[in-house]
Amino acid sequence: MIPAIPPIPSISVAGSFGIDQAPVTAGASTVGAVAVSSGGSFQNILGQAIDALNGTTNNATNLSLQAAAGTASVADATVASTEADLATQLASAVTGKAVNALNSIMNMPM
Repeated sequence: MIPAIPPIPSISVAGSFGIDQAPVTAGASTVGAVAVSSGGSFQNILGQAIDALNGTTNNATNLSLQAAAGTASVADATVASTEADLATQLASAVTGKAVNALNSIMNMPM
């Protein structure tokens, strides 16, 4: 008889990279795992989002190496890799939308 597959534990991406997941208060929103206040500058918000993406991809790389060495589960490495892939796709889509918006603004007649 084949044994049942155990459930996959959740991976806390924010906790492993020092990103605070403070409760979101009025006037604030979340971008990925990063709590962003509405008073923050665009540069800070963008920097936090890029740092979160970098942390996610680093986590996936480390877990993949650990899984290859046999010290981490393949399931955890697969989940981390999928999270990194989705985060990269999201960043790419948002970048494309931002470039299109900038081009639209630049092409407006004055």
